[in-house]
Amino acid sequence: MDKDLKKVVILLAHPNMKESQANKALTDAVKDMDEVAVYNLYELHNESTFNVDEWSKIISHAAAVIYQFPFYWMSAPSLLKKWQDEVFTYLAKTPAVAGKPLMVVTTTGSEFEAYRSGGRNRFTVDELLRPYQVGAIHAGMVWQTPIIAYGMGTTDAAKNIAEGANLYRQKVERLIGTENSGNNW
Repeated sequence: MDKDLKKVVILLAHPNMKESQANKALTDAVKDMDEVAVYNLYELHNESTFNVDEWSKIISHAAAVIYQFPFYWMSAPSLLKKWQDEVFTYLAKTPAVAGKPLMVVTTTGSEFEAYRSGGRNRFTVDELLRPYQVGAIHAGMVWQTPIIAYGMGTTDAAKNIAEGANLYRQKVERLIGTENSGNNW
């Protein structure tokens, strides 16, 4: 499972990647990069708990961690939360994650305008992602500006996916090239 211990570890939490267009395109934009390992939690998790020792080795060797998921009810699918509860809770108390960048990459069904103060959802995605940011800060990680591909349920979905995939690849290239410089892109 260690995938040769890469610099950038992507924890993909999508319960149905076979049906996904957006998260598949985002993953495809970065998975071929030499220093990237994508771990699909829904494909890997077949036991009642995550193996903390195995994950500790993977995350300890990484230079950056990315949570990638579709935005479900203003959060990630439940298996990422389970991974956080079982693995990240332990890692946050160790030097394994300290100083490492943490970034969220997510997709929304609704358009950008829905995630505004006066929009249909009342809050920005940045506001709704605060628990992930606080978790990163609490663990001594360096929070990165999230990548959000909006409007997967709109006519602009293909354009938004392409822009998100391009931005994702650029940011991962920077993470690989900077190795913990702490820059927030």
